[in-house]
Amino acid sequence: MDFATVQEALKDQMGDRHIMLSYQWDNQELVAKVYDLIVEHGINVWMDIHGGVTGNINEAMATGVEGSAIVCCFMTQKYERSKNCSAELNYANDRGTTIVPCMAQNRTEEGNPYRASGWLGILTAGKLWIDFKSDEQLEMRITQLLTECCSRLCKSETPVGKMVTLKSGMTKKKAPAPKKKKQRAVAGKMATGTVIDLPDENSITIPLNQPLEPGDQIEVWGFYEYGEKFNFNLVGDSLNEVLIHFDIRPTQNVVVMNNKENGCWQTEIRDSRVVRKFERGEYDENFHLVVKYEEDKLVFFINGEQLRKTFPIRIPMREGKNVVLRDQEDLGRWKKLKIPEPRVTQESKGTSSVKLGEEMILEQALTVGDCIEVWGKYQEGDKYSFNIMRGKGDYLLHFDIRPQSGTICLDSTLDTAWPGSLNLHLSEEFQKLAHGNSNGDFHIKAEFTEDNIDLYVNDMKVGERIPYVFDLSAATHVICFVPPGSNKNPWKKISLPKPRQLFQSFGTYEFESFSIGDVVNFTGHFRKDVDAFALNIMQDTSNIQLHVSIRPAEGVVVLNSMVTGGWGKEIRAAIPQSLASCGLFDLFVLVGEKTFGLEFSKDEENENVLLEMKMPHRADFTKAKFISFRDVKDNVWTELNMPDGTSYYREIS
Repeated sequence: MDFATVQEALKDQMGDRHIMLSYQWDNQELVAKVYDLIVEHGINVWMDIHGGVTGNINEAMATGVEGSAIVCCFMTQKYERSKNCSAELNYANDRGTTIVPCMAQNRTEEGNPYRASGWLGILTAGKLWIDFKSDEQLEMRITQLLTECCSRLCKSETPVGKMVTLKSGMTKKKAPAPKKKKQRAVAGKMATGTVIDLPDENSITIPLNQPLEPGDQIEVWGFYEYGEKFNFNLVGDSLNEVLIHFDIRPTQNVVVMNNKENGCWQTEIRDSRVVRKFERGEYDENFHLVVKYEEDKLVFFINGEQLRKTFPIRIPMREGKNVVLRDQEDLGRWKKLKIPEPRVTQESKGTSSVKLGEEMILEQALTVGDCIEVWGKYQEGDKYSFNIMRGKGDYLLHFDIRPQSGTICLDSTLDTAWPGSLNLHLSEEFQKLAHGNSNGDFHIKAEFTEDNIDLYVNDMKVGERIPYVFDLSAATHVICFVPPGSNKNPWKKISLPKPRQLFQSFGTYEFESFSIGDVVNFTGHFRKDVDAFALNIMQDTSNIQLHVSIRPAEGVVVLNSMVTGGWGKEIRAAIPQSLASCGLFDLFVLVGEKTFGLEFSKDEENENVLLEMKMPHRADFTKAKFISFRDVKDNVWTELNMPDGTSYYREIS
């Protein structure tokens, strides 16, 4: 759709409503220029200095929001800190007004790249922002802004088989499409990843979990229907940077691949066989598209068949932040998306790649219950080792694989002296690796118990218990070695314990989002001498998906929820004596499809359930982003364990 058509479509959908420009006053000069350019395009637009803000500022801002079809928020640190800006944008969100974010700050006051956070991050999460970090090339930026507004607001109303007007003024009857099938495309054999059912919208934006790496792939399911184009896009922080645009154009009998740099499209690569195969029925109309990232190119598969054309990497793939799926005719042709599972970086202590000889720092002391895991590929040769260290010379655990002698050497040192090795014959699983009866992949796990270290190779226990030579908490880092001069690296990835963070009652803790099947574990110290202690799972202070209030004085547990500032009907259960007298207790909250399930237990294995309750979902649980606590005596809640492994704790004296 050309820009003139965009303007007309936007005007038609907005009617007598307007685009509201929401900003903090330090940005007034830039926003005033934006206002003037939008006016020149004949689009209704509202800005406070032109909208006649007089008298009560709250009434004037409410008028601006209530008359808007779209609110464009110009994001900066000062905007984020402004109470008026927060009230304004939250009011727009509560009314269901479309929000289009505009990035108006490049770096923070500390010199770091600026990213919206807190309440502003919640309201703009997953939305593509338009780059207004400078007032250069404003006309181009206005074109992008109005195009995005149109995409978010406008819906095509041209039914299949009707006459459509072409640029030349001539008309052409669209070819009838095959009957639309409503069922989902069936997934074939796929790599692991996060699967997302897509809404029936003509523009869908899904953020990636992390930057793509070679070997990663994105999968999408949809149905093919003759008509105008629909496309898959991998984009950066804004629409100016499109890493890959995979555009299926049935009416032109072609698939177009391209990328956009600094707002400009580059050289196209075309493949005409794809559409022909759909039209001839060689591809099922319920199709499965796979986009695989190889070292220097993207490879495409449709229904398991590799396309003849590939696409070279023109922009580093680490710049990819969002998948954008579009359907020009609003036929809902995109149905399901799969993105790679999150890889937690070493900084947050999850699985990361191994760098030989490099110290992988433990951000906190090891403790009983922790686990370190490392993965590798068996190789013939001298030996290679995995080591848990204290300082520069002390080995808490030296796990030395020696293929030539067919043994594993387990050892440790105290003050750099080797007290004597514990040599074990290779386990049955390692024997398979050594003799080529397996693919060579191995997995080593070290579990730290009360008195010793338990070691496993490919889930098989190795040897007897290994006693500690010195204090477990003294471990400082992990190192993987190979013999000097070796150019082979058998070590592939490592997983270190995630940091336990100081838990503070009355605190608020932010997380990504919940999925069905997630479990949150709370540990508390039941106090009979307090009136109440509570926790909330919430989107914000006006939208609380789950409120749990434990009231010893009344002898009840109360569940409730708050939607747009109003509490719902309470669900109550009597506190059993077994819970009231148990001392430390565990609360497990299970996220179900229709309810939150709650189980109070006196042990962390949840084998002795003392009280069960259910709370129906009264609001969208996927929008919950925070957990907060209300603890009158500041000595009730002691531990929080999130589904992603993040833990918060506090000792009770």
